[in-house]
Amino acid sequence: MISQILHLPAWLCGIVIVSTFVVVSIVGLTVFNWVFRDRIQLTPAMNNDIIFFASAISVFYSLIVGLIAVGVWRTYTETQNIVSEEATAIGCFYRDISGYPEPPRSQFQAETRKYVDFLIDVAWPAQFHAQATDDATRMLTNLEKNLVAYEPKTSGQQILHAQAMNQYNNIAGLRRKRIHEIAAGLPSVMWSIVLLGAALVIGVTYFLRVERHVQFVMTGCLAMFIGLVVFVIASLDHPLNGPLAISSNPLRIVRDRLIDLK
Repeated sequence: MISQILHLPAWLCGIVIVSTFVVVSIVGLTVFNWVFRDRIQLTPAMNNDIIFFASAISVFYSLIVGLIAVGVWRTYTETQNIVSEEATAIGCFYRDISGYPEPPRSQFQAETRKYVDFLIDVAWPAQFHAQATDDATRMLTNLEKNLVAYEPKTSGQQILHAQAMNQYNNIAGLRRKRIHEIAAGLPSVMWSIVLLGAALVIGVTYFLRVERHVQFVMTGCLAMFIGLVVFVIASLDHPLNGPLAISSNPLRIVRDRLIDLK
């Protein structure tokens, strides 16, 4: 259920998460007023004490959630850099192999083109559903075997071949980092803190002794804000398969403006 929500478009996912927080908070307030409000001796004079307690909880909660948000944003930007660097390494590798003599040049170019097409058309959609494919690994392994089997005949070809092998290693290493990020995310204990803390912050407002329509509005606004924060964290927590999933545009640019450039 949660994974299906995170695979919705960003705007729709945001609406679902925020609406869920608002509806649950309003329903919770309604149930609290119906069951407990008359049984608990609350007076308007207690509002200051309740507000002080709510403020203390909110401060600690905002600090924790703020640190978590900064952490997932850093992970998101690092993953963006990995994807960009992987595309750059593929582009540099293609330029290097373009200097090889025939027939190895055409062979290596075709294998590179096939690998990029596979990443864009197959691996990226699978990645969006938190799945990694082994076929891309097999393609890289086959390309490596052909590169190792190639024997340069001149000193210039030796230098070019060494540079191509270095770029190949960069591609393989960056791909491994990207695949690692598919399953990355906040541990369940961190999500427990975010969600239970949100419930506690919202729940404290139920004890305020104010006009009921005012209380409903304030509770709804607070739930909406917390829902937005949770949506941002959830979106950035899955940089490759969430609502704000990083696209394959860097690879498309390499394919369209370098590999397919005539």
